[in-house]
Amino acid sequence: MLLKVREIEVTPTSPFENDCLNRKESAEVLTQFVTSVNYPMVICIDAPWGQGKTTFLKMWKQYLENNNIPTLYFNAWENDFSDDALVSLIGEISSAIDEISKTGDRTQAEKYLKNVKKFGINILKRGIPVAAKIATAGIVDLDAITEEALSNFSEIIAKEQLEKYEKSKSTLVDFRDALSALASSITSHDDPKPLVFIIDELDRCRPNFSIEILEKAKHFFNVDNIVFVLAADKTQLGHSIKAIYGSELNVNGYLRRFIDFDYVLPPPNKGVFVKALFRKFAFNEYFAGKTRSNVRHEGEHALTILTELFELYRLTLREQEHCCSLLSLSIRTTTDINYKLYPLLLCFLIVLKVKEPETYKSFITEEISSFELLDYLKNKDGVEKLLESHNGKLLEAYIVSCKPFNNDSVHIQSKYHETINSTSTIDSEKERATKILSFLNEYDWDHNVLSGLVSKIEIASRFKT
Repeated sequence: MLLKVREIEVTPTSPFENDCLNRKESAEVLTQFVTSVNYPMVICIDAPWGQGKTTFLKMWKQYLENNNIPTLYFNAWENDFSDDALVSLIGEISSAIDEISKTGDRTQAEKYLKNVKKFGINILKRGIPVAAKIATAGIVDLDAITEEALSNFSEIIAKEQLEKYEKSKSTLVDFRDALSALASSITSHDDPKPLVFIIDELDRCRPNFSIEILEKAKHFFNVDNIVFVLAADKTQLGHSIKAIYGSELNVNGYLRRFIDFDYVLPPPNKGVFVKALFRKFAFNEYFAGKTRSNVRHEGEHALTILTELFELYRLTLREQEHCCSLLSLSIRTTTDINYKLYPLLLCFLIVLKVKEPETYKSFITEEISSFELLDYLKNKDGVEKLLESHNGKLLEAYIVSCKPFNNDSVHIQSKYHETINSTSTIDSEKERATKILSFLNEYDWDHNVLSGLVSKIEIASRFKT
């Protein structure tokens, strides 16, 4: 049984072979889109953090390459140490030139790359501040500075700055021309395709580096034959931008200056990913080995409750993986295959710990009672369907009875008797209370279930997943 999901393998000949989220359609749509234009374009692949953007982009990159579309992949977060985004972007092209020029003229590509580097260096040189020179007026002996000297120096600086601007503008044009020529040289002349430059993990970078990447991509790389694909959680990216420019900034208006089109990566259908995780973690095989009548349905219970809880608590794909890692580790601490795991309660506690750790802590440390936790759960949007199901009623029975009560079971059951006997209670609520009461009558009140499950979860949590 796995303890942690391995990174999904991208098969070169069939990049979406291991895709369990049915995202090949998105790759096909985006490929058609980027190859239908020959002018500069910036696309943002928008999805929350932890929703599989990086895996999708790696699969799509291989898919593009298989269709003879030159592609670069740049992880912005891994290059966040750089002092200049332009250096990083040019460096990425340079390091990948052999790979991306397969379908074009490699000699020509290397020639144009040299020009790109040369003009890029000139741009960087012209960006060096002259503050130190201005501060001393170009004179080593500060006592020798006179009003006339300062006046003459101001004219010199003004002239230098004007010449610098003109040269910078000319250099920028040369840089863009060289870059466009480079992009054209690395593709087939008979069937020209744009260079697709994928920038991933933009939302994880330092705010100033994220902004610099955006600005450099738009201002310096805004040339024919290059399509930029930015992958980011736009909400998180917006927080980074506001950290630099202030909370009053119109983030959408700001980003529209750099991004031409947004593509929202669709979330997977309910239950699709958790089923894939059950296969990868080999949970199906483990639960199939349980043969006793009181535990043989635990696999079904675990899959069903996690499917509902992942949607109810809106867990990201990464958080879902983390929950399954904790479940796997919890199982590892169980030596008897037929040990009763109470998976409905165990999985609920795991999700609670991952998504709302303060509520989890309050429950296991007696700060809130079982019925207070139950009231909290009942107030969550969309929980009605779960609580009305068979597993939902069984989960409620476990929640209210999982702590040691010193023969207080009569008090707990009396709450459901009151519902059944009340003249103001509707029939559906009476039926629900009757079913939960039947579960409580079967419960082993001498067994402290919560303590055992919490012990497993806490031991599992000591392992960093």
